Amino acid sequence: MPDPALRLRQICLLARDLEWTSSVLSTAFDAPVVYQDPRMAAGGSLINTHIRLGDSFLETVCPTDLAWQQSTTQTRLLERHGDCGYMAIVQVPDVAVASRLMSVQGAGIGIVSGNWNVCPGSPGSGLAGVKSGRYVLGEPLPREPGAISGVNVQYHPRDFGTLAEIEENWPGQDVFPRNKGAYFPAGNRWQNGVDARPHGGVTTGFAAVEIAPRDGDPEEVCRRWMNGLGAGCSIDPAQPTTLRLAGEQTMRFVNPEPGGRTGVVGVDLWAAPGAYRKFDTLHICGVKWTLVEVS
Repeated sequence: MPDPALRLRQICLLARDLEWTSSVLSTAFDAPVVYQDPRMAAGGSLINTHIRLGDSFLETVCPTDLAWQQSTTQTRLLERHGDCGYMAIVQVPDVAVASRLMSVQGAGIGIVSGNWNVCPGSPGSGLAGVKSGRYVLGEPLPREPGAISGVNVQYHPRDFGTLAEIEENWPGQDVFPRNKGAYFPAGNRWQNGVDARPHGGVTTGFAAVEIAPRDGDPEEVCRRWMNGLGAGCSIDPAQPTTLRLAGEQTMRFVNPEPGGRTGVVGVDLWAAPGAYRKFDTLHICGVKWTLVEVS
């Protein structure tokens, strides 16, 4: 059985117009924007928003004018494909183990980026005094009394079919579906709204992500994720392109359509229980969104 912490926790999209895209997503999924990362904006090339879907997050990233002037990876991707799925983020129980395993999959291109974060306080208390640094492959998540901590590590899309990220945060990443523990990508105040509104009227979070690798056979890429994440995830022999995580979540790998998009091309969302079903499928930001019932 998968470790309960092994979950698809975040999907990231890439868009030309941050405000318009975020507004459309927030309206379509009846979910609020809970965070814009000032540290990302301070870098000068990217700005973002995070929308909370239950205790999971939908991020939209947008290049700045400076990025367009410099022709960054993100602007070139937008020029080729338009708005699109950009990254899949999986929460792992032990980043020290998973970071090593992920780094040797496929061609072993390794880490694109990685950071650790430590902040005095508790989940929900904000990010005043946060410290961060470059993550060293194989290092454990730092845990300090009276503080929260998190590590994120990204890997090249050539090895994993899309830009891939693993996350470990502390404390509290093992309590689902109403997790209120630390989760640094979305800041540290979103937890304060979970009890009042656990989720919106459309979805409680991610059921699956569908990835179309540009390079590599879908079965092989699926095995790379399984071998990299570890922690009890598995592939059903009858479905060799589907990886099973905790909480009945899955990752599916498919061949891209001729001339079609690659990377994150589809996301399944758990339908909110008892809510009016507002749609079956939608296409937003180059991704097909499908509402599915909780089994």
